[in-house]
Amino acid sequence: MQIITNWQARPLQCLADMPEKIRADFDYIDDDFDYRFVCYRGEWHDVFDTQRIEADSGRAHNIGFAMRVHPGSPLAHFDAIESDTYFSGLLYRLVDDDSVIVGRYFS
Repeated sequence: MQIITNWQARPLQCLADMPEKIRADFDYIDDDFDYRFVCYRGEWHDVFDTQRIEADSGRAHNIGFAMRVHPGSPLAHFDAIESDTYFSGLLYRLVDDDSVIVGRYFS
């Protein structure tokens, strides 16, 4: 697996601060003031529309839809995954409440 990132934090935006043309792409959002969008390589992504990544501790989890990975996996350095295809997608690492590190993965 190859992961490409520059480890630079990118600011999260809320829907109310985005241009009207881009807002139309996210018409399923009700709350205009949730900081949940990031612009990566010229495209806007909703970081809430991802799957959580969780290091596998060997315990069974009854709820949630986390992607369980080995603690030594490169994916364990990230908090969430958004798949484009079966072999590629985006990875997110939440830095704080208003910024995120974005990476791209290929297998």
